[in-house]
Amino acid sequence: SSGINAEYGHYKESWTKALKELINVREKAQQDAKHRLLHEQTLMEHARLRYQEESKLKEKIPVVEPVKETAPAVDENRRPDNKIMMARLIDERDTLLRTGVYTKEDAVIVELNSKIKSIQCST
Repeated sequence: SSGINAEYGHYKESWTKALKELINVREKAQQDAKHRLLHEQTLMEHARLRYQEESKLKEKIPVVEPVKETAPAVDENRRPDNKIMMARLIDERDTLLRTGVYTKEDAVIVELNSKIKSIQCST
C-alpha cells in the first residue's frame, strides 16, 4: 500500500509538472502571437500613413500631360534630333519617377515610355 501511494504521489507530481509546462508553453505562444500581431499592426499603420502622404503629394502635384507634338513635322530619320528628343524624354521620365509620386504604371510615364520606344524603333 505504501508503494502504491508513493507511485501515485510520483504520478500526481509528474502530471502536475507536465500541466504546468503545458500552461507555460501556451502562455508563451500567446505572448509571441500578441507581439507578432502588434508588430504587424505597427507595420500596417506605417504603410497606411505612407500611402496617405503619397496620396496628398499626388493631389498637390499636378499631373503632367504628355508632351504634344506641336512643332512642324520633322524628318524622323534625322538621328541627332531623335537622340536629343529621346534623351530629353528619358530625363523627364526618370525625374518624374525619382520624385516617388509617379510609378511606372501612371499614364504620363507609360506615354513617355511609348514615345521613347517609338524613337528607338525609328532610328
